[in-house]
Amino acid sequence: PETVSTDYDTSDYLFFEPLVPEYLLEVANLLKPKGVVVQLGGQTPINVAKDLEAAGLKLMGSSLNTIDLAEDRARFKKVCDELGLQVPQAGLATQISEALKVAQQIGYPIICRPSYVLGGRRMEVIENDAELAEYFQKHAPVISPTAPCFMDQFLEGALEVDVDVVRGVDWCFVGGVIEHIEAAGVHSGDSMGVIPPQRLKTAVLDSIEDVCKKLANKLEVLGHMNAQLALKNNIIYVLEANPRCSRTVPFVAKAARTPLVDLGVKAVLGVKKSELDLEKYNYRDLKQVCVKGVVFPFNKFVDSDSILGPEMKSTGESMGRGADYGEALWKAFISSHHRLSKSGEIFLSLREKDKSTLLPVITGLQGLGYTFSATLGTAKFLFEKGVDCIPVKKVHEGRPHCVDRIRSGKVALVINTTSGRQSIDASFDIRRSCIDYAVPCITEDHAAEALLLALKKLHIGQFDVVPI
Repeated sequence: PETVSTDYDTSDYLFFEPLVPEYLLEVANLLKPKGVVVQLGGQTPINVAKDLEAAGLKLMGSSLNTIDLAEDRARFKKVCDELGLQVPQAGLATQISEALKVAQQIGYPIICRPSYVLGGRRMEVIENDAELAEYFQKHAPVISPTAPCFMDQFLEGALEVDVDVVRGVDWCFVGGVIEHIEAAGVHSGDSMGVIPPQRLKTAVLDSIEDVCKKLANKLEVLGHMNAQLALKNNIIYVLEANPRCSRTVPFVAKAARTPLVDLGVKAVLGVKKSELDLEKYNYRDLKQVCVKGVVFPFNKFVDSDSILGPEMKSTGESMGRGADYGEALWKAFISSHHRLSKSGEIFLSLREKDKSTLLPVITGLQGLGYTFSATLGTAKFLFEKGVDCIPVKKVHEGRPHCVDRIRSGKVALVINTTSGRQSIDASFDIRRSCIDYAVPCITEDHAAEALLLALKKLHIGQFDVVPI
């Protein structure tokens, strides 16, 4: 509400009340509204929509059936099957014995989450039986027959996209497709994103838009819909569709210069296509590239870990806008408080499968004049590939170790990729020392590739201010 209270021209009334049916119905009783819009406040209004309609209020826009079709996993899968759309394999479990059977059917890695989660809370990527048993033990209080644990196939390394759609009575409009920079597995709120997409061909974008329009029509959405899709091995997977406005709408509206909220309101009010001029809006024709930067609060919390995953950790966003992808990336990194240095030592600690993937990034950084230090396994790999670096011990291997090196001020940047509960815990001290000493730390291989582009742009040193 604070954003509304500071802009008093926006609303006629402002109520500071909890968003629960009891209080909302008191407000409605006072104002006697013609209808209620539940699409613009995230997940909370969607959750109270049933109670509001039961109390006699008219829902404007998508019906309760549409909301339930999108929210109920079994019904939503049926919708996707009827449309011939791919969804990740999935199962439900209420106890560990069931979960182990489901995991056997799906195959690791899998992504687990309890029912009714917000912001990816308690969502984890699970790599083996031992981690699964630990997950069920840890989250036993919130898993029950009435609230089972969802278990989904994890599309490792897939490219994820966010799509914002508005559907009216006789029209369906795709406002924008945001390409996530990090691979699938990072919560959409924590992932950097770019518009227009940089790695997706025109034919793929056409397919993505087609999938989203089919979904919106089948669900009979009226107003906003946000869809999250993943692309792997040239297959488009539907992860979810929310019958509401998403956090990406302000970014897409500013980046693509498209009045998405206005269009959403017109859709809810039943405005026909003939009264709109939708052809003039196209996110693909942008002259500038826009990158969503992500702001994290790690330095405020002593035990927080900067590794990214399905549980959302960010508290803010920024936007970098440039003539090309490199410039937009650089601005997004800077505006989200990454202090990028033109020179210095980069410390590397990479999981086995990322070493070959990130070798071109490392040689690219070497070409820009950066030097390297690395944990012993990574250093051995680099020596074999002809990249010079200083080998450094891990924390458990004795001192002086990598954390001592970061604390000494010798390191300008850290790239630390890891997976699996044990490895993540073992490398926590590396990431935590980066937070404490304000050293940028990249924890994902696609983000490291983006960082190289940003640093190349930084070395050219030519930037323009690009106003909205």
